[in-house]
Amino acid sequence: MNFSTLRALAHGAIALTLAACGGGGDGGIGGTGGGGGGLGTDVSVGTITAFGSVWVNGVRFDDSQATITIDDNSKARSDLRVGMVARLNGSISGATASTINVTSAVKGYVESANGNQLVVMGQNVTVDPGAISNGPIAAGHYVEVHGQVVSDGTIQANFAERKTTQATPPFVVKGFVKGHTAGGTTFQVGALNVTLANGATINDMPGGSWNGILAEVKGSTCAGNPPTTNVCGTLTATKVEPEGVRGDVSKIEVEGFVTALTSTSDFTVGSQHVVTNGSTAFQGGLQSEIVLTTKLEVEGSLSGGILTATKVSFRENIRFEANLASKGATSFTLAGLPGITIETNALTQFKNTSFAALAVGNNLRVRGRPGSGNTVIASEVEDRGNGDTDVRFQAVASAVAAPNITMLGIVVDTSPISNNNFKDINDAIIGRSAFFAAAAPGKLIKVRGTLSGGTISWNQEIEFED
Repeated sequence: MNFSTLRALAHGAIALTLAACGGGGDGGIGGTGGGGGGLGTDVSVGTITAFGSVWVNGVRFDDSQATITIDDNSKARSDLRVGMVARLNGSISGATASTINVTSAVKGYVESANGNQLVVMGQNVTVDPGAISNGPIAAGHYVEVHGQVVSDGTIQANFAERKTTQATPPFVVKGFVKGHTAGGTTFQVGALNVTLANGATINDMPGGSWNGILAEVKGSTCAGNPPTTNVCGTLTATKVEPEGVRGDVSKIEVEGFVTALTSTSDFTVGSQHVVTNGSTAFQGGLQSEIVLTTKLEVEGSLSGGILTATKVSFRENIRFEANLASKGATSFTLAGLPGITIETNALTQFKNTSFAALAVGNNLRVRGRPGSGNTVIASEVEDRGNGDTDVRFQAVASAVAAPNITMLGIVVDTSPISNNNFKDINDAIIGRSAFFAAAAPGKLIKVRGTLSGGTISWNQEIEFED
């Protein structure tokens, strides 16, 4: 099944499933879901980015009273890790969590490993730099991977850990179901074959075909008999349930990749059907820039399986237009921006070029998301040909002290910028004083400058971005 067919099925099947299911197993949480906390409870789904309480989707949630589970098992707060994808019930405005539920994206034996590229349980896994614990990871190792499904058989991992003992159950995989017929007991997830065990628990799966549903599958037996062999072959599933939030939720935040796209106002993030309207605000990018595999955070309300978005934020909000300075095995740097390393991986899209064809001195347009430290993980790289002295840089400010703004460790001295080139988010001139009165850490800012002799003079314009 090709992806265009899959995404069409995903919209109908996921929306139907979520609308029809008022509750269910531990995989779903929502206002009325079985894993939820009652009607009106807010839900936030996203990657844990920091602790000191727990940070998800830019909110620091007080977790002091929260019940925590990881893969259905009760856990302590100390068992959570940065990079795990968590679902929190509680209050978003009050920044408190009553429950924190974490599930692995895939768990099993590594079939093959090449740097940060793994194949686990028939899924192609791309691990973010610095996201491996107890590494290095090699073929034959048993791993627990946390991250999000990008497309059929592809997972972006924010945390991967080599484990010395198997979990219970030992095998877990999330992905889109394909090859299933109504009432059938076999299907595929990525390259993994799955057969249902007698008496398998099927939480909230529909009575017809499951094709196109993003599901979580668990089992204890693989026909390939790992670790004798690294490849599972066929997983005997003891539990299958749809991934995602169930029930109606008045306030919800969901982070994930665009896995299906009918239009830029009707798309799916992970397993969640999203619609936008004239009141939806877009931050960090334009609505027209929403494409398959774009990483977004969507805020709004959930009713009948559909999330109506009040705000859509692009997670890939870092942008550059600059000349290539140097190139490594999978990464590169840009002229005039020392200390910033741009990493590419199997999910990076290249326009007019390939990584091998990137030439020092050529002008590149790069879009990416924050990695560890001052690393940027590129989602898109466009080769614009011969070098250019015009440089553009967009990122979130980490420090502000007029006339300087620090972004990704780069200190931008705005002294050379004329007063009428300080602008607000609507491109209106506001002047230097008003700009710095509004500037603060956490603000998304775009600045333009001129490259000369390997150094950038930030002398053209600076503006706030949505």
